[in-house]
Amino acid sequence: MSRQSLDKVLKHLYDDVDTLKGVLTQNEIDMKTRFMLSVTRKLDRPLTTDQDLVTFLMSGCNGMSKAVSRSQAYRDIAAINLITGNIQLASKNWMRHMIVEGAKEIYQKALSRGDFKGAAAALDKLGKYTRCDKEDETMDWSEMLPPVFEPSDDITLIDGLDVMEGKDIEKERKRLRSLFNRLSADDVQDAEVIQDEESDAES
Repeated sequence: MSRQSLDKVLKHLYDDVDTLKGVLTQNEIDMKTRFMLSVTRKLDRPLTTDQDLVTFLMSGCNGMSKAVSRSQAYRDIAAINLITGNIQLASKNWMRHMIVEGAKEIYQKALSRGDFKGAAAALDKLGKYTRCDKEDETMDWSEMLPPVFEPSDDITLIDGLDVMEGKDIEKERKRLRSLFNRLSADDVQDAEVIQDEESDAES
């Protein structure tokens, strides 16, 4: 896949296929189909490995698109990861979600069976996992001290400013004042009075 083709597919990734005839080639439309099916699979199953995705692409996305070679599947994965980002970074949050939802489901099933001991155990696990059994941590505002600024005439404390060694500072100030005044005077322009046509006609 060329970079130009990839850029075209990514630009039209969410467009309807029927509107892309004449815009994308058939190969690019096939690529777009594979990308969308693979992105959907990764979002539905965040723990999907690259090897699982290779098998998925080589099978033609379970018969929903054209099958590709192993090398093409790996090239597709590189592009798919551009779209989804590193979804593996979200896997920990996904696992937390699964644990909470699983504990809630166990609690409901235990209640429906009249297993109050099991329901209590599920709530206990859920409470400990979500730290509901502990007091909320509060900020110790006394530890937050404002920064202390000390005045200084040392300009080297400011990044990018250096001491002008060997120069007469007062002479340099006069030169800069003169330059500034001259430039300001050059920029001054007289205002131009503009009259509209109706004012001219009345006069």
